[in-house]
Amino acid sequence: MHNTEYRKYNVDDFDPAQFYDHHDNLEDCGPDEEKDLKDNSTLLVAHVLHSFKSSDLVQEIIDNQLSMDEADILMKYIYKAMQLSSDGSTCQSLMTWHSVLVAKFGQGAIVRVFAGRQRL
Repeated sequence: MHNTEYRKYNVDDFDPAQFYDHHDNLEDCGPDEEKDLKDNSTLLVAHVLHSFKSSDLVQEIIDNQLSMDEADILMKYIYKAMQLSSDGSTCQSLMTWHSVLVAKFGQGAIVRVFAGRQRL
């Protein structure tokens, strides 16, 4: 008989005929509440952004108060809100915010959103 002490795994445990489901705890099954929370917070941000009516006010806020990192986060919210929202006027105000962000921070703001690993 050969020495089998070097084996770390018992390959017989991985036989499909002897499959054992290790996920006995079924309490965590169901809809993903975290996704609903993120979607609802995104729609709330879209509602707040829509409340600014004048593009001059939007320009002033972005010029005076936003850093590049904050602008990138805002751009993520804008894209996610465009995906979730079906209201035309909300999307139009989001496009106003988008155009002002691109004018202030350049095309890099768009690239950083699509190239970033973190999603909303």
